[in-house]
Amino acid sequence: MSNKVKGGHYIIDFFGCDPHQINRTEFWKEELPLAAKEAGMDILHSHFHEFDPQGITGFLLLSSSHLSVHTWPEYNYVACDIFSCSHGDETKKAVDYLRQRITHTRAEKRYIKRGYVTIDYLKSAIYSTGKIEHIKINSKLAEINSTFQNIVVVDTANFGKCLVIDKVIQTSDFDHNIYDEALLSKISSKTKKILILGGGDGYVAETALKLFPDVHVSIIELDQEVINCAQKNLKQTIFDNPNVNLVIGDAINYLKTQLCKGEQFDLIISDLTDNPIGSNCKSTDTKKLYMEIFDLSYKLLKKDGWISVQGGASKVCRKYINVAKIVTQLMQKTFDNVERKDIVIPSFGESSAFLFSKK
Repeated sequence: MSNKVKGGHYIIDFFGCDPHQINRTEFWKEELPLAAKEAGMDILHSHFHEFDPQGITGFLLLSSSHLSVHTWPEYNYVACDIFSCSHGDETKKAVDYLRQRITHTRAEKRYIKRGYVTIDYLKSAIYSTGKIEHIKINSKLAEINSTFQNIVVVDTANFGKCLVIDKVIQTSDFDHNIYDEALLSKISSKTKKILILGGGDGYVAETALKLFPDVHVSIIELDQEVINCAQKNLKQTIFDNPNVNLVIGDAINYLKTQLCKGEQFDLIISDLTDNPIGSNCKSTDTKKLYMEIFDLSYKLLKKDGWISVQGGASKVCRKYINVAKIVTQLMQKTFDNVERKDIVIPSFGESSAFLFSKK
């Protein structure tokens, strides 16, 4: 998404050098390649020339750019030039190596940042208007095409790190707490067992345990790659918490298994993507999926237990399916007194519907 072409250019002047050392071609043929090796630079070609009566010029053509030297033994002076598109810390290793190997009394170093940046944007659909929001990207941290979906993690200018699945923002550093707290608005000190369907970024579970450290949380995530991205790119550690049970699998199958075991929960959270995914196929009919989820969840909830559902965008224009409306109607067929809160999530660019009901 965002491409940065950059380079670090070091210009080093060595004064008070040993004229015999800097006038030996063999010295430079040995030391310049070692400096490049120290910085992990690949040498494509090298050439050295000895002037009469004195002075040497040398050049290494690198895969990352070049390293050159020019000597004036009569003035005890060496001019060195290192330009590389490698990371600046790596390039500096070559500089430091030469400072150690070249005998001198004084050195002056200058560093120039070079390159250009192509600015790109994450295009995020605004369902209520049909327009596209352009979110400035600093860098793309990861992109994976898993068995089920396209997963991208980007660092954005306004929202920090964002997890994007199939081009839809799922969570962000900036405002995930608003989303998490909305889904957890029915949690209380009486809540002992929570079941989260989806939630592979780990933030809802993390927030629940911050509020009530003794609660036990089961996370049912279909895609292992979402977990991997959260751990690696979002630095998520909640999956290692002893109170968290992570299951990689299909939500419906898990609910059926727990029903057979006689398990019950105080709070069930549906944190599925707007376009839910089922077992062994790319997509599942939304109505059928949620009918099963609500039916099984009702049976798995304890008396006075709550279900909490992320229902998608609060409003949609005609070009989109009104998932929130469909989910609300389906939920009302199974649960009584369905509550709805519409809450603005800044990184989504609009409000989302959150649905709640008590058994």
